[in-house]
Amino acid sequence: VVKTGNPDVEAVERLMPTKEERSDLLEQHGLVREHFVLATFHRPENVDDRETLESVLGALAALDVPVLLPLHPRTQRRIADFELSDIAGALTIVDPIGYRDFIGLGAESRLIISDSGGVQEEVSVYKRPAVVIRRSTERQEVEGTFVQRFEPGPALASHLATEIERAVDRATELAEMPSPYGDSQAPQRSVQAIRTLIEQPT
Repeated sequence: VVKTGNPDVEAVERLMPTKEERSDLLEQHGLVREHFVLATFHRPENVDDRETLESVLGALAALDVPVLLPLHPRTQRRIADFELSDIAGALTIVDPIGYRDFIGLGAESRLIISDSGGVQEEVSVYKRPAVVIRRSTERQEVEGTFVQRFEPGPALASHLATEIERAVDRATELAEMPSPYGDSQAPQRSVQAIRTLIEQPT
């Protein structure tokens, strides 16, 4: 076993759009830096039950800042199935966006709200606070620091409102905090470990 770190760190650092590209992204979506929320969710526990999905959408719609929601096809189908388009209409919904654009927008947002596992890792690299809407998370390394986790339900709107208020201060606190997933050298360490293994005499 060789501890290398997570290659996702290098992916985020290498693919992060430049400051100018991020400014263009904000302009494209009519957003202002640190004055919007980037949201994404698609997991069955959040979207396959009408009451839960209504709770999540309602909590996002109640926020006093714009919410950009790249809509996963699964979530889009459930919104239609459950006739929740009126609630979703309070959000800025766009088609799914590419990885570079997503992390670029995430880096410019005030807060990311998601149920994605990968997003939990990525925010620790570009140093933005995130809220994860799930009953549990396998990314326990970032829970309580980069990520605050809340379950869907009646209290969710209050939790999100509080996290919006705390987001700027949290971002300042997180700016100097190292990612628990290591640095950008994980791929190089992995390659070296493989070379060492295959070069060992049999």
